[in-house]
Amino acid sequence: MAELSPYALPLALYLVLMLLFGRILFARPVLPRGVLLALALIALLVGVTDAVTRLSSVLGLSPADIDLDMARWFLTGTPVGEAGLLRLLALLAMLPLLAFAAPLQGLRRVALVALSGTALASLSWNGHAAAGDGFGGTLRLVAGIVHLLAAGALVGALAAILQLALRPQGLRLRERTHELWQAAHRFALPGTIIVATLAMTGTYTYVDLGGSLQTLTGTAHGRWLLLKLALVGGMLGLAALHRWRLVPALATSIRGGWQPRPLRSLRHSLACESVLALLVLACVAVLGTLDPLT
Repeated sequence: MAELSPYALPLALYLVLMLLFGRILFARPVLPRGVLLALALIALLVGVTDAVTRLSSVLGLSPADIDLDMARWFLTGTPVGEAGLLRLLALLAMLPLLAFAAPLQGLRRVALVALSGTALASLSWNGHAAAGDGFGGTLRLVAGIVHLLAAGALVGALAAILQLALRPQGLRLRERTHELWQAAHRFALPGTIIVATLAMTGTYTYVDLGGSLQTLTGTAHGRWLLLKLALVGGMLGLAALHRWRLVPALATSIRGGWQPRPLRSLRHSLACESVLALLVLACVAVLGTLDPLT
């Protein structure tokens, strides 16, 4: 358990910030009231814990021994601390906007997308994306930010479609199944763009850090990256299964005589894809602690 603890906090931070950004970006179906506010509060709590843990590690002190001067130095005098402060301020600014019971739309939604995107993008300073200077370092950082936002969009879309698939169908079975089919069908093009963006930015960052086929197989970082890529490959395989088989089968079931099997199959496949996405984020949490060249 002690060996897993350094990775649990980054995993929680990645997951909650990606869910927050992604579910605001993909606002349909509507979440139960208070869910986004709860996610923001959890993200704020995890963010504070992450900042305290990082400062404690840097100074070699227990959290109880950290005073205000140390915290001020970390939050305003180091890149990681400044990114953490920006993250916390963005999350705090979201709280009053999420407290409204009104539908998530208009300028309020735009502001929430920008704030949640800022909080998610700030995680780039926690990893290898910020390890560079000059123009090359800026390009690497931009690639890292785009990679994070694309991943958040993918996680949010998957969560939204899974919500549609798992909700009780009841008397409106055909109508709700049609909504699920529409959501899955419409995500085909955006999903392809998001996956292509993730592939390009991820490859660029790895090569820019000095990665090669040799480091991919001969280092701990490379082996974890291969595991991550295998999991991503599994997600892509399931996505292809959705697009070319399960979603068309669902459409056929809706148009013709109703059959429960296509809906059940899509539910199971989406659940498996969600588990794979969680495992990918776990790999990312580990990769952030490893040197790409060793």
